[in-house]
Amino acid sequence: VGSFLAARFSGAARRGAAWRYRGEDGFNLAVRAAPDLQGAKTGNTLAPGDVFQVAAEHRGEDGIRYLRLADGRGWVFERKPGVGVMCERIEEQEIDREGRHFINYSPTVFLPLLDYLGMKEMEPPGQPVPLPRGPPGLQAEFDAMLRDFGVLPSPGLGDRRQLDAVDIPYAEVPWWAYGLAFEARAAGRPLLLTALETCAVARDPVGDGTVPCTIHITEGPLVDRLSNRNCWVEAGRGTLLHRAASRVEFAHALLVREQRSLCIYIATDEVGTGRGVAFGAPMPRGASRGNDDVQLLTGHFSTRFDDFSDGGFYPFNGKLEYAVLP
Repeated sequence: VGSFLAARFSGAARRGAAWRYRGEDGFNLAVRAAPDLQGAKTGNTLAPGDVFQVAAEHRGEDGIRYLRLADGRGWVFERKPGVGVMCERIEEQEIDREGRHFINYSPTVFLPLLDYLGMKEMEPPGQPVPLPRGPPGLQAEFDAMLRDFGVLPSPGLGDRRQLDAVDIPYAEVPWWAYGLAFEARAAGRPLLLTALETCAVARDPVGDGTVPCTIHITEGPLVDRLSNRNCWVEAGRGTLLHRAASRVEFAHALLVREQRSLCIYIATDEVGTGRGVAFGAPMPRGASRGNDDVQLLTGHFSTRFDDFSDGGFYPFNGKLEYAVLP
């Protein structure tokens, strides 16, 4: 087996170099540009529970052990005065006495990753191998495996960004329906979508006027998914406010592979009422908003879960939070 594969699965590359950010206070840990508590922050963070690789350790004059991240993003620290332990070393116990690595995944899920790592071994400079796709129906398990092996970082490890696609101020948006489905397409590098922001319209407010919603996803293109109710997978739940900014965080980061699209469906429980998710004015089919990282494509509203409009195209009116993967 090539050196990349051998290092990945023999345990040699990770033994003694894997650490975890504890994050018991629930806050992200800001990565420093130098081994110094007061050093400049790089803009990258570690989320509670994140596992990371350490290339070097440095004991500062303040007695604190500093850890240089192996991917070059900067430095974090083992402990902080007045707070306690921040990061802890992970002891590897995944190798048996004969040096064999235990893989707790079915061959159907694991073999695409093995093929990908083999291609990475022969990857030409400047031509990165695209991230692998999981087997149909097992995408969530496959992505979790990628994160477990460090192929797919958690969102706290990426460069956090936001796409503002608010064309109509929330307080003035006139269009709404039971649901809205649209596409998000990675323009270059793969992305991790972490949350979205939009609003509801509650023409006849009941109670506090909030509208519960559920986020569903599936890989695109959208035109091939609208008639297939069973292809949608729940990815988060939240509450939308009447004509006011409402942030909904996904249950887990959603991977959008390079040059591919992810269909996002915001559905409410409001069938046949004057309440629902808001969206923008009708426009031609195609891109509605984008930047160098991600493009949003127009979609269709629905009057119930599997009943989509087949006429005009409508844009998502809100914001999308994401992380760009290396």
